[in-house]
Amino acid sequence: MTNGKQPLLSVKNLQKYFPIHGGVFYRHVGDVYAVDGISFDVYQGETIGLVGESGCGKSTLGKALLHLYPPTGGSVEFEGVDIDTIPVKRLREMRKEMQMIFQDPMESLNPRMSVGSILEEPFIIHKGEHEFDTVEKRKIEILRILKEVGLPENAFDRYPHEFSGGQRQRIGIARAIALKPKLVVCDEPVSALDVSVQSQILNLMVRLQREMKLTYIFIAHNLSVVKYIADRIYVMYLGRVVEVAESQSMYEKPMHPYTQALISAIPEPDPTLKKEKQVLEGDVPSPINPPPGCHFHPRCPYAQDRCKEDLPQLRPVDGNKNHQVSCHFAEEIFNQQPSGTSEPAARN
Repeated sequence: MTNGKQPLLSVKNLQKYFPIHGGVFYRHVGDVYAVDGISFDVYQGETIGLVGESGCGKSTLGKALLHLYPPTGGSVEFEGVDIDTIPVKRLREMRKEMQMIFQDPMESLNPRMSVGSILEEPFIIHKGEHEFDTVEKRKIEILRILKEVGLPENAFDRYPHEFSGGQRQRIGIARAIALKPKLVVCDEPVSALDVSVQSQILNLMVRLQREMKLTYIFIAHNLSVVKYIADRIYVMYLGRVVEVAESQSMYEKPMHPYTQALISAIPEPDPTLKKEKQVLEGDVPSPINPPPGCHFHPRCPYAQDRCKEDLPQLRPVDGNKNHQVSCHFAEEIFNQQPSGTSEPAARN
């Protein structure tokens, strides 16, 4: 994927902790370890998928990448520039190259502003950094963008509440691509939509990526959605990455027990096939007090004594640097899995 090129975005040991205060004097008594030491590179034109259960730190990571949440530690470099060390004015200028699509457009779109005003705002904020310096020019460009995302021209004067959920998400996408960014962080952009609408939005995003040479970081908890759109997938659990691989490799050979459980939970579209599901026991531990050793060991059916003491690090699978796993016994566990995950159901 690299082809010898420099990454568009480089994340190194990124941490985001939220302090907890309590007591009479409101002292610092602990932290929520939302993102705890994550590193990866993103290259121009590719799509990175971030998956995991709710509360694993996916959305926090996405916002920390854009400095919406200032990182606690580590670094985020965009085109070789550490965004944590640059002045606020320079960061604001850089923001037009890094945009975000939020999960719930009803919360991210101002209900008191018309669609035209919402889409005009990026041009006003970054005035002087583009050629749309008059109201007339901006309106022509906004109408073009509306057509690009599949909305009619009369949407310009309407308000967000007048649209369906899928249409509102198209408005959110239109706002994100208005300034022709290089990187778009997509925070579960289709999770609140019907399945039929999800496919329309995903197809739109794929087309826009191809035409505009966009780079996506796609956050989701639905692995079937991520499989469709992502080139590489990072599986997160309790603020850490437990497995990373190219999309096809991840689904054909999931090495971490957590990844195996997530993939086994994907619904099978063929009703004649039955699938052996791996049901995880218990709940995700609190990020305030994560378990020692491997964070997954309280829920892992294969956990051994070493797992409770020694925190595993990402390592290549069978020497393959493109497929890495954070598990002491990944190969042994994978070899214990049944040779087939699904078989024809018995017929009467």
